[in-house]
Amino acid sequence: MSKPISDKPIVKSLVELCHLHGVEQVILSPGSRNAPLIISFTGCEKFECLSITDERSAGYFALGLARETHKPVALVCTSGTAALNYAPAVAEAYYQQIPLVVITADRPKEWIHQADGQAIEQPGIYHSFIRHECTLPLSGGHADDEWYMNRILNEAFHKCKGVHPGPIHINVPMREPLYGKTVYPDKPARKIELLTGDSRLSEEAISTLTQEITRYERVMVITGAMHHQPQLKAALDALAAQGVVILTETLSNLDGDHFIRNMDRVVATVSEDEQLFFSPDLLITLDVPVLSKMVKKIIRQRKPHLHWHFSNQTHVTDTYQSLTRLIKGDAAHILQQVAAGMEPREKRFSDTWTKRAAQAAERHEQYFEKLAWSDLKLFRLLSRTTLPRLQVHLGNSTPVRYAQLFDWQKGLTWYANRGTSGIDGCVSTAAGAAYKAERPVLLVVGDLSFFYDSNGLWNNYLPANFRIMVINNGGGGIFRFIEGPSDTEELEQFFETRHSHNARGIAETFGLDYIACRDEESFSSSLATFFEPSEKPRVMEVFTPNVENGKLLKKYFKYLNNQL
Repeated sequence: MSKPISDKPIVKSLVELCHLHGVEQVILSPGSRNAPLIISFTGCEKFECLSITDERSAGYFALGLARETHKPVALVCTSGTAALNYAPAVAEAYYQQIPLVVITADRPKEWIHQADGQAIEQPGIYHSFIRHECTLPLSGGHADDEWYMNRILNEAFHKCKGVHPGPIHINVPMREPLYGKTVYPDKPARKIELLTGDSRLSEEAISTLTQEITRYERVMVITGAMHHQPQLKAALDALAAQGVVILTETLSNLDGDHFIRNMDRVVATVSEDEQLFFSPDLLITLDVPVLSKMVKKIIRQRKPHLHWHFSNQTHVTDTYQSLTRLIKGDAAHILQQVAAGMEPREKRFSDTWTKRAAQAAERHEQYFEKLAWSDLKLFRLLSRTTLPRLQVHLGNSTPVRYAQLFDWQKGLTWYANRGTSGIDGCVSTAAGAAYKAERPVLLVVGDLSFFYDSNGLWNNYLPANFRIMVINNGGGGIFRFIEGPSDTEELEQFFETRHSHNARGIAETFGLDYIACRDEESFSSSLATFFEPSEKPRVMEVFTPNVENGKLLKKYFKYLNNQL
């Protein structure tokens, strides 16, 4: 580093190790205690430094950016509650296995609990949601301090980017003065390399799995939210050719011709008396979250004889309360070997699912013949529109569920914050992804989620091709659909949080183009304009009826099941 940077040696080493371990982007939030970090990161030409004021939004922006680039992104904030504001994004990154390097400036330990400003207990604040945490030594003036810090930081970065990546927390206590600068001699930090082998099962283990899967005709794979994985798709295609039922969701980013997509749409048609015919004897799952509550309910009620779960996590995940075999290794490679070893078999189970999927699709189409303007109709029209080659982000709670019910053109990629399934950072996450995405990003989001995270627009890094579709139905629409809240007198005020706000002012405040649609005709006619090239990002706010949405969705599922 030839430019003047912070005169604190600990900070110099931290910055250098960030670079050596693959950090390219650093999200900085303003503060004083983190001044040495700001000075050093911005003084190093090896990083792209972005400034985002709101730490909660900055955390989600970094999450979207890291998910898009597949590289660790660093977050830097001042001490006190600033660090706590990262917590929601840290938790989401943990469950999505996304590498974040969370760097929090801190007061010296002796000033904690001494009525000093911006001083809280920061070590351990993310303890349950990180891969590694450490607090750096305060002085950095002794050779042992440098050696100790180097060792713990190398360990932290290896945990951040390991077999199951995720966020790490580096707490950096610093004494004043904070703004001193110096030029250091050219002596780079020491990087400790980590070599790992390819995790493959033995021939004996593969033989055991092949024998197990051969014993059962009714075999099912359920996939949830994940990046597109060509090798996994090839393995699942091979299994599908052997009569294995492959259930996917929109967020699975798997578009095999013989997969059962829209699983909720199909499962909704299965009566209680029919569940046995649609339940697997051998269930295979991956280490990704599955959205469908309907599928989970059926399998928990009709537990399979065997359940394989592929996971490289340290904890045991037993979502369906039926786990019999935990498999660590490359799921795509292992399943490809198992499929290659299977003998030709009857496909009665997959035929049962395929026929029911066709019936569900037919009922699905019939329901929309005379459907009034609503959330469902909006998604119907959007799914039948020829869209640009988009990356689509879906907000929690209703948008991600509506999208699963429809067939979409191939070539789109789909994302949502389903690690913890919160509504609090969807705008910021999509903005972070849009900043580095190779294709335009569309965020489809509900009104409450949009208002909650509107600070996600409070930055200078929104590309002109970023599009946000806000579905404004005057409140939390999901609470008119799920059992419980919809039948309570507290629904509108405390669950749904009924409102009459709109997004126009927010769009204007942050300099975005704005379009409003209030019915089917205006929505259909505005879609082409919405996706046209523009000089600024664009918000389309679509108003739908508040009370009718929940009723129509309930009727939809009843219609699928021939109850209407």
